[in-house]
Amino acid sequence: MAGANLPAKKYKKTSPTVSRLSFEFDGGSTQFIDIAMALSAINRKFYRQGVYYYVNSVEIYNDETGVVDLHTVPDNWVTKNAWNRGFTLFQKMNALAGSPLTSGQRGAYHDFKVYMNATHMNAGSTPPNLYTINGGPAAAQAYSPDDWDYSQFVSADDDQDNTANADEFYVHMLGTHYSLADTSSDDWESVGLIKSYAESRATVQDDSPELATQAITDPLVNVFDFSSEEQMNDIVENLQNTNDSPPYDRDAYTGELSKSMQHVARIGTEQGVGRIGRASGFCAPFGLICVDPHGVETAFRVVLNLAQGTYHGVYAERA
Repeated sequence: MAGANLPAKKYKKTSPTVSRLSFEFDGGSTQFIDIAMALSAINRKFYRQGVYYYVNSVEIYNDETGVVDLHTVPDNWVTKNAWNRGFTLFQKMNALAGSPLTSGQRGAYHDFKVYMNATHMNAGSTPPNLYTINGGPAAAQAYSPDDWDYSQFVSADDDQDNTANADEFYVHMLGTHYSLADTSSDDWESVGLIKSYAESRATVQDDSPELATQAITDPLVNVFDFSSEEQMNDIVENLQNTNDSPPYDRDAYTGELSKSMQHVARIGTEQGVGRIGRASGFCAPFGLICVDPHGVETAFRVVLNLAQGTYHGVYAERA
């Protein structure tokens, strides 16, 4: 009887999703992956960038001797707070158009999308790929999205250059702000979210707590100072002068500098046919991954095996 020999419904796969993503790269240059963009393009669904994606494992296919480093944005509270601050301001800015405009002013796929760093802005994001017989990749742009625009801020704080145009700039997670190539302009081309977050916060206090200088001579402090070597005074001085500053650079935030990427994997391959290198998984905040080859001059392939979950078939956490 047709249809009798079928799996039970309770084992039905409710959200079929391509969670194994392949990317084709050119050797010798630093390139970038945007997981949300790749998932959207391959699965024909809208995946938001502003979540934490998880990679179970990663593979490198390369037929020459070399290594490929993978980097992400540091997964710490600074990254999370800086992104949320940028997102809140972006939403507030867009809400300004709510009063003069009627409903429907935002695109159906409106989202807050950021670059990883300035290099990412210049290089762009590599689209995912599928393959033909004998492993040949599809055309380079076959799975590029119709529209994946990174977010721009429109600032009322213009530079008064008599152009009558508002300042517009992109945002990136790592590194300082940078201006347009035209040095005569004060316009920003892109603003670092972590750098901006650091500049907007009050710093922690140094020498905390700070005791009065006369504390060691106070009569009550010296009630139990029986030694002629001023033991109590030395103890008080040690308590006052050690571990009274934070165990980090209070003037620096991780991510302010461009050299702030978190290294998550180094995968090496040797010359030979069908060489594959593998590494364990990692968290990719906002799905942004920097692919940095060393000694690799020819094309190579990166394969990400994403954790499966309830967000359109993959596992993700809100920022």
